[in-house]
Amino acid sequence: MTSHVYILHDLKHPRFKIGKANKILARARSFRWESIDFHQSLGVRLTSETDAYTLEKILHRTFRLSSIDPLEVVASGGSADGASEWFNTSCLPRLLQYLKDNQDLHPHVIVSGGELVALLERQLQPSQADIAREQLKKEKEARRIEREAELIAFRRTQLDGLRASLKVVHPKVAQELERQKQNGNIVGICDTSLGSYLVLANKIPLPSGASLWGLKPLSTHYEYPLGGGSIMSSFSQMTWPEGTISKVGLPRICMREDLISETDEIIYQVFREEFEWFNQLQRIPEEWISAIFPRGLFLSPSSDDHQSKRAIENVMGALLKASCW
Repeated sequence: MTSHVYILHDLKHPRFKIGKANKILARARSFRWESIDFHQSLGVRLTSETDAYTLEKILHRTFRLSSIDPLEVVASGGSADGASEWFNTSCLPRLLQYLKDNQDLHPHVIVSGGELVALLERQLQPSQADIAREQLKKEKEARRIEREAELIAFRRTQLDGLRASLKVVHPKVAQELERQKQNGNIVGICDTSLGSYLVLANKIPLPSGASLWGLKPLSTHYEYPLGGGSIMSSFSQMTWPEGTISKVGLPRICMREDLISETDEIIYQVFREEFEWFNQLQRIPEEWISAIFPRGLFLSPSSDDHQSKRAIENVMGALLKASCW
């Protein structure tokens, strides 16, 4: 198998490297192609690795007085790999003459710098596989950008639909809240682990089928592409001889403590005035509302339930306090 002795010029310094390699460019890659002046370099192709090793050693010994200190090579930016194989260019003419004069002792073929440059350019050119991979990468990136643009456009459609739907619901909620204010039924806000509630009360027991809160949850329902919800999500009411008490479920973002999405932000924007007003109302302790509306209870609590009676009295007192504001 043929092999080579290479003579590679440093691009920035007056020195060249003598080494042995079956493939010159593969060896040159280890000390950076960009540091080599391939136009001024050459290769010596020999018939066997043994001949290449022999010629390399002869050239190293013959021109040893022109060798450069490896520490100097490394200090000037050269690679430590093969740092002892660099020689000053002052001896290059005699080295080339040696090769010419001893062709019979070292049968060889010169690989010119131009051939090395052409070989390097071919290696640097992307293969068909490289081109295909790059094209596939570009196509994937284009699809990703397209999908991202579609998602952004769809999200914009969602938010526009949400805003439009909320503007239909808003007047209904605002009108009902104004009615509750005029009737003096608003007690305050109760914050619980399950959410916040608007608490309403009336000292007059309402007849069966009548409700303090005039809107059903469906009346405050809003929709948008692939989404929806209700501003007033739930409604519960209890009636006793002492009067009627109701709680109405509020959106989780009405207190603006945990805005986490664009959807929340738009709901807050449309109902900003109402939500800011909720923040000004008095706070009703959770234990009062829990006593009046026990979890899982479908019937009114018994009339002799002391805790429930006490909670009713507290809420009615809070209603009187609220009406005095």
